[in-house]
Amino acid sequence: MTGMAVIDAYVRKETRISMAINAMLSLLIFLVVFGLHQPVESWGLGRWVFDFLPQSFMIALMSVLIPGAIAHKKLKKGVLAPVPHSTILPRNLLVRGLVLAGASAGIGTALVAGLVWLTGMEIIAPIPALLFKSTYGAILALIVTPPALRAALAA
Repeated sequence: MTGMAVIDAYVRKETRISMAINAMLSLLIFLVVFGLHQPVESWGLGRWVFDFLPQSFMIALMSVLIPGAIAHKKLKKGVLAPVPHSTILPRNLLVRGLVLAGASAGIGTALVAGLVWLTGMEIIAPIPALLFKSTYGAILALIVTPPALRAALAA
């Protein structure tokens, strides 16, 4: 395999892991916060839409920090070689994580709020609400992990 093929395979593998972990964490946190015993209210402090703020922030932050730290360690040990890659993302891992987490929290929550507002969902049954949040966690990891990881691997 060429150097870029190795990197592409590595990014895909780490992204799949990030997606699985974040989907599962989203599921578990939903169960703790909302449970499955009653419908979930959409609007208000601590309600379903509001909960996308901390969920988005933490998923994006962890999707940057953990794979980025692992990649840094592999680069340092020589397991992976740095690749030429230009990025607008900050070089510093923590700053990169905070930038992507903040953007994800704002954009993701606004998109979900817009969707809920357009559909007029005031109350959501617990299972669809749980599945949506779990799927959202996986999709957000799919969006955030690859560019953050490529930035971490940049020469």
